Amino acid sequence: MTNWWDGLGGAKDRAYVVQTNAEVIKRCILMTTKPGDLVLDPTCGSGTTAYVAEQWGRRWITVDTSRVPLALARQRLLTATFDYWKLKDRERGPASGFEYSAGGGGIVLHITSSTIAGDEAPKDTVIVDRPDKERGVTRISGPFCVEATIPTPLDWDSSGEAGDSTEAEEYGSYLDRMLDVLRRAPMLQLHGGNTVTLKNIRPPAKSLALSAEAIVENGSEQPVALVFGPENGAVIERSVSEAAREAHGKGYAHLYVIGFAIQANARQLVEQCDAVFGVPATYVQATPDLMMGDLLKTMRSSQIFSVCGLPDIRFGKLPQAAGDSVQYEVTLRGLDVFDPITMTPSHIRGADAPAWLLDTDYNGLVFHGRQVFFPRTGAWDNLKKALKATHDESVWDHLAGTVSAPFEGGEHGQIAVKVIDDRGNELIVVKSLADAE
Repeated sequence: MTNWWDGLGGAKDRAYVVQTNAEVIKRCILMTTKPGDLVLDPTCGSGTTAYVAEQWGRRWITVDTSRVPLALARQRLLTATFDYWKLKDRERGPASGFEYSAGGGGIVLHITSSTIAGDEAPKDTVIVDRPDKERGVTRISGPFCVEATIPTPLDWDSSGEAGDSTEAEEYGSYLDRMLDVLRRAPMLQLHGGNTVTLKNIRPPAKSLALSAEAIVENGSEQPVALVFGPENGAVIERSVSEAAREAHGKGYAHLYVIGFAIQANARQLVEQCDAVFGVPATYVQATPDLMMGDLLKTMRSSQIFSVCGLPDIRFGKLPQAAGDSVQYEVTLRGLDVFDPITMTPSHIRGADAPAWLLDTDYNGLVFHGRQVFFPRTGAWDNLKKALKATHDESVWDHLAGTVSAPFEGGEHGQIAVKVIDDRGNELIVVKSLADAE
C-alpha cells in the first residue's frame, strides 16, 4: 500500500455518534466526481456527505430511516457557510467546472526525472482541492428538500380479488409485531419524565377499526383502546374518526393513536376527539427504528413510544395602511402536551423548542420551510460570524426567536408550522388565512 491516509482520526466536535471525518469524505468525492455530479449517501447520519458535496459543488441525495439524524443534517446544512469558488461559466453553475490558477495554488508545475533528462518543459498539474476563491463572498447551502417515501396505502375496501389475501396477511403480521413490541415496552413517555404504563394488551374480541385494547396500570385502571397507523405512511383522518366512533360506542375511557407519522388534519382531529366523538384521544409517536428488529435489543423502552405535543401558535394580521397588501405574522407560543393520566395539558415554551419552520403557502401535500428558526441552539453562530459585517445583531436574534418575519398570504390560502421536539418528532399544525386574528 503506497497511499496511506494517516493522521485523520474521527470527526471533531461530533454531533452524531458515528459521524465521519469530513476530510475523508472530501478526498473520496474529489477523487471520484466532478463539480455538478450527483453523490448518493444511503446512510445519512449527521449529513457529512451532503455537507461536503454541497461544499464542493456536487449535487447530493442522502437517505436515513430515523428522524434524529435527518433533523441534525437539516440543521447542519441550513446553517453552514462555504467558500465561493470561481466558476468557468456562471450560467452553467458548478457543472462548468472551477477556475484554477498558479497564484491560487491550484496549478503547479509537475517536474519529473524524464522532463529534466529530456530538457522538457514541466507540465501543469491541477490540484483539485485548491480552486480559486471569490474573495469577500460567503456561500450558503442551495435549496434542498426533505421527502418521505409513501408506498401505496392498504385498500381497506378490497374487492376480494387475487392479491388481497397477501395484503391482509402482511397487515396482520404488522399488527402482531406492533402488539409484541408494545407488550415488551408498554411505557408511553410523556413530557417531564412522566409515563403511562399499559397492561393486559391484547386484540379486541370484535373490532372494525381498533387494533388493540389495554388497561392503564398507573391510573384509575380503566380500559383504553389503541389504533395503529400504517407500517409505511402517515395516520389519516379517516382512521382516527372510525377508531374514535368505535371506542366511544364500546365505552373505552381513552383512545391512543400510535403511528410513525400523522397527517396534519388527522392530528387536529385527535385533539378534538373528546368534543366530537365523546372520547378523549392522544397521539403517540412510535420511533421508526422499532421496525429494525436488532435495535430493540439495545433500545430503552422509554425511547420507543412517546406522547407528542401539538404546536401552540398565534396567527394574526398586522396593521396595514390603506392600499397595502395584508401582512401576517406567526408566533410560536410553545407545545401543548396532554397528560392522559391527569387529563390536564402541560406547556413547553416556544423558546425551549429546538427548531421550528414556517410554510407561508402550504399546499396540503408538501411542506416548504420558507422561514426556519432555532430558538434553543447556537445553530446560526457560524453564519453569524461570516456575515457580521452585513447583518445587524437583531437579525440573528430573530432567527433564534419565536416570531416570524411578516409575510403575505399565498395562493393556497393556508399556512403550516412544523416544530421539531427533543426526540426529533416533527409536529405540524395547519391554519387557514381566515383563522388569522
